[in-house]
Amino acid sequence: MVEINKEIFNGLVQNPNKITLDQSIALKKIIKKYPFFQVARVIELIGLKKFNNIRYENALRKTSIYSTSRVNLFEIIELDKIKTNNSPTILSLETTKNSFINWLKVSKPSQNSENSQDSLIDNFLKSDHKIVPKKEYDSMDFSSDFQLSKSEYMTETLAKIYFEQKKFKEAIRAYEILGLKYPEKISLFADQIKTIKNNLKNI
Repeated sequence: MVEINKEIFNGLVQNPNKITLDQSIALKKIIKKYPFFQVARVIELIGLKKFNNIRYENALRKTSIYSTSRVNLFEIIELDKIKTNNSPTILSLETTKNSFINWLKVSKPSQNSENSQDSLIDNFLKSDHKIVPKKEYDSMDFSSDFQLSKSEYMTETLAKIYFEQKKFKEAIRAYEILGLKYPEKISLFADQIKTIKNNLKNI
């Protein structure tokens, strides 16, 4: 197994694209000892991605948890963005500053879009917006569509009210409908009908 000393690690910071697979795996020992060492985690990721290692996905999840900026992490681990030897190092402070400033520019809403939205809302509120009903519906009668049959609105309470008001025929009809509507209570309703018929004979 490859041992990573200070000189090798500094070389990897300067040129992360020169990392070997053995060095990527050896960085695990440093990360285990210093779990919040973000630079080591990023260099390990670059190596694992470069060689399509199976540990890449797992290492990426862990690194994103420990990373202070996932945007910078994304920029760093993109292999086509790794710079060559002649250009400044990929892990330089300037890259971070520039990306943060760019992020601020992108996140600021533009003044023009706010003004256009305000004017759009103002124009809508100033305009005369009324909903005019169509004339053809004025003369139509919709009440026939919403008529309920007696069985739909029949309840035990209504049947009792009919009985108390001495409307015996309506009460009997109500209990007959309820017997059809609720077959599990048919014996109860049959008893009620018998009671009502007895009351009719007594009158």
